[in-house]
Amino acid sequence: MIKSRAVCQLPECPNCRFYCNNPFLSCEVLPDGPEGNPCIYYAPDMGARYNGEVMRQALQHRTIEEKLALLDSHPLFTGACPKCNYKFPRTELLAEEFLCPACGWNDK
Repeated sequence: MIKSRAVCQLPECPNCRFYCNNPFLSCEVLPDGPEGNPCIYYAPDMGARYNGEVMRQALQHRTIEEKLALLDSHPLFTGACPKCNYKFPRTELLAEEFLCPACGWNDK
């Protein structure tokens, strides 16, 4: 049975790291939605940031072309500085803010 999005989503879902923003799924962990409130899998989105916003919210206001350009250039997706191609260590790829030690580029 397919539930409507309004039935299977909680108010805090868009702020959860498992939220997939998919009109057919409520959540990546619980595709049919949580059984109760609060959801036992709720995990606040503490992910990477872009211009001070959590990446997911920062992308919501962009066009498809802007999103694709970001995928091609941002270190979160490429692992490298878009200005000088410095390769960030794997441990820094989930940082909230990127700062290139080679050229000084940052994503603020």
